[in-house]
This record gives sequence, structure tokens and C-alpha cells, in this order.
Amino acid sequence: MQAKNFISNRFQSIGLTWSVIIYCILFAILVNCGHEAGPLTSSESLEPEDDPIDETTTEVASEEKAEDCSQVQTCYLDSDQDGFGDSLESITLPTCPAEGIPVCGDELGYVADATDCDDANLDVNPDTSELCNDAIDNDCDGRTDEDCSTAQPSNTERAPLYMTTMTHMEGLFKDDRVESLFLNHVEALRYGMDLAEEYGAILTIESEKPFAIANTKWGIDIMAEIRDRGFGVGTHCDIGFNSPLMSVDEFAALFAANKTLVDDLVGAENNLGCSGGGSVNDWAQAASLAGFKYLDGIVSMHYLSMPLENRPGPEWTDDYIRNGHYHLNAPVDINERIYLFGVADATDFVADEEPVITISSGEMGLLSAVAEGGRESGNDIIMNDDEFMFDQNDTDVLVDIIRAVDETRDPAQIAKMCVYLPVTFFSNANGEALRYFFATMQELQNEGIITWATQRQVYEAYVDATE
Repeated sequence: MQAKNFISNRFQSIGLTWSVIIYCILFAILVNCGHEAGPLTSSESLEPEDDPIDETTTEVASEEKAEDCSQVQTCYLDSDQDGFGDSLESITLPTCPAEGIPVCGDELGYVADATDCDDANLDVNPDTSELCNDAIDNDCDGRTDEDCSTAQPSNTERAPLYMTTMTHMEGLFKDDRVESLFLNHVEALRYGMDLAEEYGAILTIESEKPFAIANTKWGIDIMAEIRDRGFGVGTHCDIGFNSPLMSVDEFAALFAANKTLVDDLVGAENNLGCSGGGSVNDWAQAASLAGFKYLDGIVSMHYLSMPLENRPGPEWTDDYIRNGHYHLNAPVDINERIYLFGVADATDFVADEEPVITISSGEMGLLSAVAEGGRESGNDIIMNDDEFMFDQNDTDVLVDIIRAVDETRDPAQIAKMCVYLPVTFFSNANGEALRYFFATMQELQNEGIITWATQRQVYEAYVDATE
């Protein structure tokens, strides 16, 4: 046994000539002698006793003895034992081995096939099917994610679950009066976009009047820059919450005033949606009349236009909503909230056959409040928005919710989820938490669970799917 191991080891460490010489010596001894070491005696015979001589057998044996043992085969290291070897790691062995002399595949860890492109990964070899969105050449054909759409999950039979964000340049901001504040907001938005781009994330920025006016007044059209960088733009409508009853035309004029300012910055064709507008007035018909195609940022203040029987419960009076409960995600049932649907008016959250506008909610609320269960715990307001700490826990809880939604959602319908990222989030102080959020969402996208999109892209995908 030691001699056999010595010879096997020497095949790997010496040149081809010595390997062949040693092998042929051993082959001659084992095949020609066929017995224990020592000279033949006169009583020993090479033929079996009492068996007649078979001339055919003698001819075959003669051919085997004449086999050319000077040829060798190259064997390749198969570290992951998937049957495919590494072309850069090889040894040579004879092609006509005798008993005890190994060949490729004989428990050496070497094989004859050298087409493995990652010998450290059992799941990567030419027999493997290509997986989508993992940036790996799974089948070793020199291509990565071929025949895969980067805009859809890997399971193309499932409608996408879109991941979106909202950042609102609020109506209470004073950018149109304080240039330094406007410049700080511009810097913050650029910081957020730079970071999002590193991880393939997509933001949507929606502007109220002061910030839109400031774009023109201070000579920096940051809204157009946001559009040109591939992020989403839209209008924010801090209107109607405290307004008295008015006609649809009067309410539509308030929506239109905001829309026109943003249209002038990014183009009406890019400004299709509005966030906000919840009121006792018919926000659905008014927003549609102003030229909007969809509404996002749907929260509990949108229940103010609905009769009490169409609200979540008898406690949902106007006073209850106005008294601090106006930012709850709506519709309240997440299994309804994630789907887009069209309504003819603002009397309920039920799809209508002849809608005037699309409801695009999917709201998860303020990202920094996700770990605490949202802005409220039960019916109690627990903190103001700026009192929540933004950290990795918020992202971890969000991921659990996303995975649960993906497991139970209707795979035939486009679905959407949205988190609110205030402009104050975009700073070095939140850099670590933001990177963790974007990196984790990137992992979910690579798994085919979510697909990043702007608010407008979700609306357009919904229209295409329902036409």
C-alpha cells in the first residue's frame, strides 16, 4: 500500500516521463506475472487448471498486453465536488491504469471536465440553471442573468411588488423666503440621491408651493435635476384638511395652483400625481379636475370625506381624525392598501367601474417610526415625527412586513409599498441607517421580492396591466 501511495503521489509531483516509466514497470509486473512477487517455479502455470484453452480469450489478452501506456489524461481539481473541475488546477495520469493506479474521478478529488467557472460554489456549474438578479454566472456560459428582466422579479408569473418612497417639500417650509434654507434642502436632496444611486434605489420627491417657487426664485431647478437623474417628481398638496365645505371646482382650483408650479419645473407630462389633499371635500373629483391621474400619500385624513359607515369604525369621527389621528395609513387594512384601484369619488375606498382617478397608497408611514409600530400605538399618539430614532431596527421590522406581504399577496395584481423619508433624513448623521436601509432593499430586489420604482412608474405599470 505504501508503494502504491508513493507512486500516486509521485504522479502529481514529478514530470510526465518519470510517471510513465514508473507506471509501465508496475503494469508489467502486475499484468504479466499475475501472482505474488518471486520467480515462477516449474509447477506454476499461467493458465487456469482443468480449463481448455480458448483461442479467442488468448487473442484479447494479447491485445490488452499490447495496449499503449505512453498516453496520459489531464485531471482537474473539483473542490466543490459538483463533477466539474477548475481548469487552472490539474494533474496528469496514465490512460491505461493497472489495479491500484487511480484515474480521474477515483476519489482523488480530480475530474476530467474542466468547465467549472467557480469551483468553490457547488451551485455554480454548467448543469445549473441561470438564476435572475443575483449577478452570478450560474451556468458558466460566460453571461450573467441572461434572459432576465431587471425590472421584474425572477418569477415572471408574479406581478411585481413595487417599493417606493415619498419625500415632501412641505407647505410650511420657507424656502421661497430664506435662500440658505433652500440651499440646505438642495444639498440634502443631492446627498439622498447620491446614496440611493449607490444601491440602485429610487426616490420620489413631491413639492408644495414654497419649495417650487424657490426653484425659480433662487435659480436652481433642483426638481428638474431630480427628474433628469431618473428619480421621481410630483406635487405635494397640503390643502383641504382645515378647509370648509366647498364645491368641487373651488377645491380643484387649490390642487391646480400647486400642480401648475411643479409643471413649470418638470413638465406636466412628468407631474401626474399628488400626495395629500385629504379633506371633507371630494378630493378624488377635485384632484382629477385639476389634471392629476393618481393620488399617493393616502392617510386617515382622506376618511373625512366619507360617511361614518364607510370609515374603519364608529370611533372614527371627524374629531377623532383631526385630534392627532390624521396620519394613519389608509386604507387601514394592509391587504387592501397595497393594491391600486380607481374611484369615481371620495365617498369610500371601493373600486368603481368608471373611476376618475387612481388611488395608489401602499403606505407604511414614516420609516423611523416603523420599529415602534407606526406613529401611534393603538389609539394613543406616542411621539411627534422628529422624536423617532431612525436606526437599523426600523429597516429590520420593515423587511419582516415586506416578506409577510409578499407571501400572502395576490400574485396576479401589481402591488406597492411606500415609506416616507423626510428631507431631514438625508444627512451624514443618518448615513449609516440610510445605507443599511438601501442595502437591505437591494438584497430584497436581488431576491426578486421587490422592484424599485417611482410613484409615477407604479401608476403607469398599473394602467398598462389593466388596459
